[in-house]
Amino acid sequence: MPISESYVHDQLELTSTEDESSLTIRFSGKSILRDPAEFMMPILITALQSVTSSDKRLVLDFRELAYMNSSTLTPIIKVLEKARLGASKVTALYKKNVKWQSISFSALSIFKTPDARIEITGVE
Repeated sequence: MPISESYVHDQLELTSTEDESSLTIRFSGKSILRDPAEFMMPILITALQSVTSSDKRLVLDFRELAYMNSSTLTPIIKVLEKARLGASKVTALYKKNVKWQSISFSALSIFKTPDARIEITGVE
């Protein structure tokens, strides 16, 4: 049975669900916070540490996110960089047919690793 937790701040909700192979954090609502790192980083760093110690994949699912400001990219970049320098496995999912998601997340493809430890994946 998957374990699930939700975190809400202003219009942004992060829902964490863990199963045998992965820990998924779904982003929903809108991220319009001036400093979203204050809310997001403790959740994301804890999740990254958890998957690293348990050899699971961290899935950051942005497909239900209606909007995010540019400030929201900073904590995402920090987590991807930390994962890339370590041994963590991370997948970021976004809707490639939503223009702002496609633009924002295709720029993050620089974090992809040849061994697929870090994946930035656009889905329909």
